Amino acid sequence: MEENIEQPESDASDFPSGRYDTVAKNVIREEPNDLIRFSLGIQDAEVIRVLETEQPAVNWYRADSFIHAKVRGKEVIVHLELQTHDSRQIPMPRRVAGYVGLGIRTFGMPIYSHVIYFHPDAGLNDPGEYVQDGPGYEIIIKYKVIRLCEIEGQDILDAKLKGLIPFAPLMKPPEEIGSKEWLRHCVEVAETIPMDMADKPNYLASMAILCNVIFNFDDIREIIPEEILMQSDVVQYFKKLGIEQGIEQGARESIIEGILEALEVRFSAKDMEKLKPMLESVETLQRLKELRRETLRTHSLEIFTQILENGSEIEL
Repeated sequence: MEENIEQPESDASDFPSGRYDTVAKNVIREEPNDLIRFSLGIQDAEVIRVLETEQPAVNWYRADSFIHAKVRGKEVIVHLELQTHDSRQIPMPRRVAGYVGLGIRTFGMPIYSHVIYFHPDAGLNDPGEYVQDGPGYEIIIKYKVIRLCEIEGQDILDAKLKGLIPFAPLMKPPEEIGSKEWLRHCVEVAETIPMDMADKPNYLASMAILCNVIFNFDDIREIIPEEILMQSDVVQYFKKLGIEQGIEQGARESIIEGILEALEVRFSAKDMEKLKPMLESVETLQRLKELRRETLRTHSLEIFTQILENGSEIEL
């Protein structure tokens, strides 16, 4: 996911960005058979192992999930790409073509690729294929597009599919049920799924976070009591992560302010605001610290700007 899973429209200030990606991957790791059978549309599929997508070769493209599976007796790689909204930076066909090529190179097996869209407005224009039609250089890569809002959610609940029920609130409800009642119904079914009592808070918290793609968090809290959410490891993880991110953000802002002030004092420069967006785009706190030191030794504002743009020191 770019957030492979991107930002929702609803309010979810309780958790930091990246939550959908993290939670969805955890659900896949816990119950991968349900996910691959659902995506493939067949029952004759069995997970061998969920492949670690943090390995350097795979992380290059930040693919969501590569799963080594046996499908109809043949070993393949099932690729699941999870999106809240449409891919804005790189069109999805290009992204999938990259994932498929990387998967073939890395694993040496056929790749069955899927893109699963969470938000009802997402995936409407995804063609489900990458096409290069230059004569003699034709390439066609097909993948399956799955829009959760088109899936009959009641079928998933009736089948008691543990690995899919956390996604059920994003699916199509029966016509006679309103959205809030649908969420309540999904939670009631989730509470009946057999599992260790210690695992139940994490399971419900995963559902709460995923359904926040379309549901207001106040409604979620009303249906899933906050005391249950706060018992879950997943919520505690995000709370801690949010605090840590807040501390780092405060440090970033302080360093950026110091850099701009030092440059203004040293070079009597007045128009510092144009540098601020460039500094804010610096990815790591360590790099900002290096730039702060650079303000003390650089010979001109122009040289500092070049260092900032180039991402490295310039030999003088």
